[in-house]
Amino acid sequence: MITNFSTLFLLILITFVSYLITIKDETNLSYSKIENVFDTIKISAVGDLMCHTPQIKDAKQSDGSLDFSHMFEFVKPILEKSDLTVGNLETVFAGSEQKFSGYPLFNSPDEFALAIQQAGFDLLVTSNNHSLDREFYGLERTIKILDSLGIKHCGTYITQEDSEHILILEIKSLKLALLSYTYGTNGIPKPKGKEFCVSTIDTSKIKLDIQKAKQQNPDKIIVYLHWGNEYQRYPDQSQKKLAEFLFHNGVDIILGSHPHVIQPSEIKIINDTTGKERKVFVIYSMGNFISNQRKKFTDSGVIVHLSLIKNLSTNETLIDTIYFTPTYVSKLNGRFRIIPVKEALQKFEINDSLWTNLFSSEDKKLRQVLSDFENHIWMK
Repeated sequence: MITNFSTLFLLILITFVSYLITIKDETNLSYSKIENVFDTIKISAVGDLMCHTPQIKDAKQSDGSLDFSHMFEFVKPILEKSDLTVGNLETVFAGSEQKFSGYPLFNSPDEFALAIQQAGFDLLVTSNNHSLDREFYGLERTIKILDSLGIKHCGTYITQEDSEHILILEIKSLKLALLSYTYGTNGIPKPKGKEFCVSTIDTSKIKLDIQKAKQQNPDKIIVYLHWGNEYQRYPDQSQKKLAEFLFHNGVDIILGSHPHVIQPSEIKIINDTTGKERKVFVIYSMGNFISNQRKKFTDSGVIVHLSLIKNLSTNETLIDTIYFTPTYVSKLNGRFRIIPVKEALQKFEINDSLWTNLFSSEDKKLRQVLSDFENHIWMK
C-alpha cells in the first residue's frame, strides 16, 4: 500500500513539474512573440546644404586638394545613428571645367558630395531653385556623381522614364515613398523636350504621384518641398494650403526648405479621403544646415529626428517620437563647422577641452541660438 501510494505521489509530482515547465516555455515563447511584434526606424532630416565660395576656400589643402569633411565632423556621429538621413542639396556638381562658384549660379567641387556622403547622408533632394544653375549638363552630372557615391536622390531626372519612377525605400520591415518638388528654378527654363528634368510644384501632378506611390503600398509617404519665402520665419498661406492638400491626399510627413531660416513645425490629426484618422507632421522650413549666409537666423538650422513604429501584426505604422537637434554654423578663423548647439553647451559646462578650445568664444551666440530655437520650433 505504501509502495502504491509512493508511486502515485511520484507520478503526480512528475506531472506537475512537467506542467510548470510547459507554462514556462509557453510564457517565454509568448514574450518572444511580443518582442517581435514592433519594428522601429529613425529618420533624420536637415535643410539646405549650400556651398558658397568661402567654403571652397576653407576646404583647400596645402597640396591644392579639397577636403570639406571637417565641416561635418561634430554632427556626423548624430547623423550616422539614423536609418535614413536626408537633406536638400542646393548646388550642382558640374565639374571643374565649368569653374567652381557660389551664389548666384552654384557649381561645387565633387569633394563636397564626398564629404556629405561620409557624414552619413543616404538621400539628397535635388529639386530646388538652383537645380539648373549649370543647365541640364550640371543637373545630369550631379546625378551621376551622387550615383557614383551610392547616394540616393529625388527631384531631378535625366530621362522621362526616371521622372515617372516613384522612389521607394525599404528599411527593415518598413516601406517609404519619397517625393520632392520645388516652386521653381530661378527663372532658368527647363530644356525644351526635357521638361521632366525638375519636379516642380503642380498639385495635379503631385496628386497623381501620390496615387502612384499608394499603389506600391508604402507604410508612409514623405514629401520634401522647396517652397515659401526666403528669410521669412513663418509659413505663408500658400504653404499651409499646400500642406493641407498633401495631408488630405495621403501624405504623412512634409519636410520643408528654401527660406534659409527655420519655420515652425506642427503635428496634426487629420481625416484623409478614406475617412481614416491619421497623425501627420510638417516642418515648414529646416533652415540652413551648411552655408556662408550670416544674416540673422540664417546661420542656424535643425536636424529633425522622427521615429516610425510598425506593428507587424496589424501592419499599421505610426509616427512615434519627434525631437530636434538645433545646429549653428561656426566660421571661427574662417573654418566652417556645423555645431550641435545643445551638445556644445553641455561640453562647455564640463570643461571639455576639445570643445572649449574650439568654440568657447561662441558661448553667448550658441545660447541665443538655442533660445530662439526653443521659442520658435513649434507652431503656436
